[in-house]
Amino acid sequence: MAVPGLLPPPSAGFPVYGLRRGLLEPRWLELWDTWRPRSEQVWRVSLGHGDAAHAGPRVIVTTVPRLPAVQIGEVGYGPTVADDAIGWAQQSMLHAVAPPFPMDSADRQEWWRYQLELAGWLSTNLDAEDWSTMYIPVDGQPLPFLLRQHGPAWAAFTEVETGWIAIDGIHRSAVGLALETVPVAAYVPMAV
Repeated sequence: MAVPGLLPPPSAGFPVYGLRRGLLEPRWLELWDTWRPRSEQVWRVSLGHGDAAHAGPRVIVTTVPRLPAVQIGEVGYGPTVADDAIGWAQQSMLHAVAPPFPMDSADRQEWWRYQLELAGWLSTNLDAEDWSTMYIPVDGQPLPFLLRQHGPAWAAFTEVETGWIAIDGIHRSAVGLALETVPVAAYVPMAV
């Protein structure tokens, strides 16, 4: 995870995607995540665009590379899969629209239980009516993204040769977005 004041390496070791410059500013490093304990290998990079507080338009683009299974000591880790991107985008979308329940509220727990169960089901049922298809340019090439809307928020994802791209946004439609390969070093770690 990105730590304020500490810049991650300038490259993740795989292509990372963000919004085309000028679409939504400012730009920040939302998440720089390693997959396995005691491992430097990056398995997810999330780049934020717009209002980090979700009050104004905000879009987060997450890149998940295709990584093979690996054994570290006595612990085995499976390969990355599409659900690593799909699940992350849906959870990020839900955080943007979660009702302001008190932390220990039974209503809050029930809302999250239901939403996460639904998100999990939708991650494995990509032909469900909750998903619609839209095309978003990635490095100038229109790619089909599956998109799920939830009030003012949405989540979308697609598969690319090197892995998966997931996008989630709030107060800004997915229509008119364009993605491009970006240098991670161009994004500043988010202040806490």
